[in-house]
Amino acid sequence: MKNLSVRHIKELSYTSFLGFINQWNVPPGAYETINKWVTFSNMDEKSHLLEIATTTGFSLREASILSGCSGVGIDISKDSIKAAQLNKSKYQPNSKIEYIVDDAYKYVTNKPFSHVIIGAALRFFDEPEKVIEKCVKDFWESEGYLLSCEFYIVEDIPQSLVDKAYEVFGIHITQVPYKEVMSVYEGLELIYEDRKKPIPETEEELQYYCKCTIDRVVQEKGIKDEEIYQALFDRLYLIKKTSNDLREYQNYNILVHRYRKNLFPNRYVELF
Repeated sequence: MKNLSVRHIKELSYTSFLGFINQWNVPPGAYETINKWVTFSNMDEKSHLLEIATTTGFSLREASILSGCSGVGIDISKDSIKAAQLNKSKYQPNSKIEYIVDDAYKYVTNKPFSHVIIGAALRFFDEPEKVIEKCVKDFWESEGYLLSCEFYIVEDIPQSLVDKAYEVFGIHITQVPYKEVMSVYEGLELIYEDRKKPIPETEEELQYYCKCTIDRVVQEKGIKDEEIYQALFDRLYLIKKTSNDLREYQNYNILVHRYRKNLFPNRYVELF
């Protein structure tokens, strides 16, 4: 690949780097999470999904495989959407889904969505409550489902790791407890929740994942320079290692919330 340098790789934003290497940026819990979203939100071939911050398109693509749904994935990263489109053409070419570059705050649709997937991306937005307000105002009609995951702390994260995570991901990671994290969903009905404790990956598992991903991208892009290969591998490994280190201090949950116009924003059911 022409004009690709180690410096360029290091200077790419986090999301642009994920798009460039076509990382399958999965929600916490990966396939298990998507299976539960599909099952407990009654998703089927009549469902029409929006995935916000789709990156390389994994969640929408896998939901369409399981349910036969149609859908749209949006992301502000051109590199990520290009990779999502490539993945669709290779792994789900006959699906009724598409990927476009757009901003969740500004996206306009002429067809209401039955489901919105946000995954663990809600905290990437400066004002997460406004994303939910956008769903209510513009994406759902009389009812709809919000499919998400949330990280929450179970033990204080060392400041050195907080600082490292900011350098790696470009955002301030979640450092709030469960109840505070969940407060943003106050006006929605909690239909399903599964609270999970992540298990750290071993060094061998991290290395294998990074090797598989970088081997694929250099083949797809025709990269032969060993220095470039190592720079790609090292940055992906840093991302994965940082995420892995955080698992000691965070739990996550798999969430299915329902919006019903005639109830929102009231809650008449106890929380447990």
